[in-house]
Order: sequence, then C-alpha cells, then structure tokens
Amino acid sequence: MFRLLKDVNTLAVVCSQWGDTGKGKIVDLFADWADVIARGTGGANAGHTIEADGKTVIVHLVPSGVVRPDKMNVIGSGVAVDPRQLVKELGELRKNGIDCAGRLMIAHNAKLVLPSQIAVDRMNESVGKKGKIGTTGRGMGPVYAQFADRSGLFVNDLLNRDTFARRLKQNLIATRALIRGYDQPDTFKKIMHHESLAGGMFYSADQLFNEDAIIESYLNAANHFHEMIADTDALMRGWFGKKNILLEGAQGLLLSVNYGTYPFVTSSDCSDQGLAKGVGLPHRAIDLTLAIVKAFYMTRVGEGPFPTEMGGHESEIWCGGQANELVEPAGFKTVRELEKAQFGNVRLDDPDEFKLGIAIRIEGVEYGVTTGRPRRDGWLDIPLLRYAKAVAGYTDTILTKLDVLDKCPVIKLCVSYTYDGPTYSIGQKILQPGDILETAIPNAEVLEHCRPNYLEFPGWMKSTRDLTSEDDFPRELADIIKHTERATGTHPLVFSVGPDRKHTIFRQ
Repeated sequence: MFRLLKDVNTLAVVCSQWGDTGKGKIVDLFADWADVIARGTGGANAGHTIEADGKTVIVHLVPSGVVRPDKMNVIGSGVAVDPRQLVKELGELRKNGIDCAGRLMIAHNAKLVLPSQIAVDRMNESVGKKGKIGTTGRGMGPVYAQFADRSGLFVNDLLNRDTFARRLKQNLIATRALIRGYDQPDTFKKIMHHESLAGGMFYSADQLFNEDAIIESYLNAANHFHEMIADTDALMRGWFGKKNILLEGAQGLLLSVNYGTYPFVTSSDCSDQGLAKGVGLPHRAIDLTLAIVKAFYMTRVGEGPFPTEMGGHESEIWCGGQANELVEPAGFKTVRELEKAQFGNVRLDDPDEFKLGIAIRIEGVEYGVTTGRPRRDGWLDIPLLRYAKAVAGYTDTILTKLDVLDKCPVIKLCVSYTYDGPTYSIGQKILQPGDILETAIPNAEVLEHCRPNYLEFPGWMKSTRDLTSEDDFPRELADIIKHTERATGTHPLVFSVGPDRKHTIFRQ
C-alpha cells in the first residue's frame, strides 16, 4: 500500500457506480496511511461498514477513519448534518469503544438538516407530483435545494440560539406553504410521527411544525458536539501539503447531481470534484483518485433505469417496496431475513435471473446500510464504466467483492447496448432504434430503452477469500479482469476479496 502512495499527499476514494461498492472498508484500509480523513458530500443517507479486529462498525455521517486511533476526521462543509443522527452515531461509536473527542471536526458551514426538510422529502416520495425517486427519506433533496435558494441553515447556527430561532422561523414560512399545498393533512401527520422525526415530537396540528420543540431538541443535540464545530475549510487548507489527506466519497458518480443518471440521483456532487470542493480544497489538490468498481456485478438502490438488472422489472418492483411490505406481516425484522427464509435454496447457478439476483444479494449482503432496503442486482455494465471514466478522468481502480461470485459458473459482462426506444435527440445526435451504444448516455429517457449485449465468461469456481497475491488468481478470474481493463481503459491497483482489512490484495 505504501509503495502505491509513495508520491501521494492527497488521496480520494470514490465510487464509479451507483454506490454501495465497499468504500467503508477501503477508506478504513487507507486510513492507516492518512493523517486526516475527510468527508465532503451527502449526509446520513450514506452508510459505510467497516469490519476489523472482530468488530463491525457502521457509520453514516462520521468518516470511516474514525475506527483508527490517533487519526483526525473531518465532516466537511459540503455535508448535510442531521444533529440528532450525529448524536446517535457518536453514542453507537462509544458503545464500540470509539471516542471521537479531540479527533472529529465538523464544518461550521456544513448544511443543517431540519425536521421540516425530512418531512418534505417524505411527502415528495409519498404524494409528490414529480414521480418517485426512491430516496432514503433523510431530507437531502430539500436541504440542498434550500441551500441553493439561500434559505437553508448551517451547523454554526446551533452555536447561536437567537440566530437559530430566527432563521428557523423564516425557513418554516415557505415550508408550511409547501406542505399545505399538498392538501394531504393525514399523510403529513403520519409522516411527522415517523421515528426519523422523533415520533411526533416536532408535529403541531395547527402550525404543522412545533418550532419550540425543534429548537430545544436541536440545541440539546448540539451540546454533545459543539466543541467539534470549527472552520474546517481553513484547517484543510492549512494541512494540505503537510499531512496525508484521505478524502472519503459517499454514494457514487452515477448518483451525482451533476453527472449521474438524472433525475434518479442524489442531491450533491459525489464525484471527486465535488468531494474536494466539499472539504474546502480545489480539485487539483488531489494527487490520486482511486475509483471503486464492484466486480463483476453492480447494484442500485431506489428508482431509475438499470439496463443489466437481473430479473428486470420483477426485481425493480420487488426491491422497490414489495419486499419491505411483506417483512412485518411475515414475522421478520428485515428483508434479508425474509429473503433467506423464502428463497433460502437459491444458488449462484440458478437459471432464473430474478432468483440469481437474490442469491447474489444474500451472498454479498446487498442490503442498504441506511434503510435496510434490498439492493437491485445486475451484471457489470461496461458502457456505464466507460462513461464514468470519461467524465471523471480517472484510470486507477479498486475491484471489490470478488469473493461474492466465487461459486458463480457463468459471469456476464455487458459490453454494449442496443437502443430499442423511439427516435430521440441528444444534442445533434439522433438515436434510432437498433443503434449500438458503446458508452452509456446518462439520460433516463435513453437508458430505460437500452438492451444490454453480453459476453459470457466461465466462472472461476474457487474461493478467493484466502488469496494473498494476484499471481494466485484462477485463470478464469484473471481473464475477466484483463478484459475489463482493456474494455474500459482502467487499471485496477487493489483487489478486495472479503470484508476484512486482511482480505485485500495490492497489485505489484
């Protein structure tokens, strides 16, 4: 690892897909090299899992480097911070023997997530006229929208009671008008009693939002971390070039509001460009970007086109809500428990692609860290990787989850699309039915009409979990890696063959 980072001072670890590629493990791994680990985008809608020393630690807002002692961690100015979620997370970390005091800093100008924004997010998903996006319901869209509209609040407002109360009051004027415009009082009341909104604590029958309750709850939460609030942009600029800085991405490039498969995206720019900006550094400050690729399948959570999805529309419906609706009536706590009980005999050689997707989901534990939702599974999409590389400009990658397909006899790679939709204009380019696309066009109107063209490879059918060198890879696995390299113009430098730190192979 240290040879790989010999001439690097600032490293960015990002995802080149729709997220959920194992960034938590990789950031934790490189945190051994870093002095500072900084998060710059998203909010509690993200979730990273770290497994080390027999422990499993899950974080949503706090950078993954927190499990390493004596490392400084930064929640940057581009992050949307829910103070109640942050307090909960800090408490969970303490239960795991991890004290963040003195080594976690929170940007004073990070965006503040309000209960009203969470409520609007959930209302939009329930009765919104724009169509369902499949958000986590954590308020991200309204937070960033209000920030652009100049009506949002900052974490620093929590240090000034009068300012917080005044700005909250101003903010809620427009939000109340928006909620009343939906004319869905019963739906709103139900949403306000959701656990993410303190079970009704912030609800008011006549005013919609109980301002006093929000003020007291948020100021009480701030008492747990007020000493961590600082001008982290200035700190990052001061550390640049003097300390080893690791920038931790959230979500993935295909979910970037600027570059993703719009409108089915998150509300921040989760490219390495957005990540650098979100911690107060220019993009040119990054010496090396490592883009994670889940191999040789990919996942997506929420709505949106997914050309290689195993099971197609059946999988989209199942993962989009049908499975969640069956959990409680069937007597289970999670979708994973439901699927293991209902599809416990599925295997990685199942000819039914819907069931194959479930088998991969169970084997790879592909369930949302934040929501528990089942992730939609599909084969690796090379046209999308070509697009991600063209936009972000990176060539160095990390291949993760190689071990998940150890028992899969046939591996399929999508190498191109056949467009089968109506005639459609993209600038001066006219798409016609039957056109072959080598590189994806991240337009939902196009992607939903792209039929994948596959190359099939024999699986390696051997365990990779205990391998320690690329030289030990089965020939079948090595062949697929080489084909992916040639097809995308990328160069994998790291291979992950399991969830633990030790399950990592560095290319020599």
